[in-house]
Amino acid sequence: MKKLGAREHVTFGGAVTAETSDPVVRHMVSRGKGGDFRNPERILAWAHQIGIELGATS
Repeated sequence: MKKLGAREHVTFGGAVTAETSDPVVRHMVSRGKGGDFRNPERILAWAHQIGIELGATS
């Protein structure tokens, strides 16, 4: 992050589906633990905040 000059680090959940190539993930899905855990509202809010910050610095 220092090399890039990043201000923060954010991670978001992902999708755990049968199409995933990881055998552990496929096993989880076969046990009913799969799904789409992404939160579009959270992602949009984060992107909006980035846009505000970039607009304020230009």
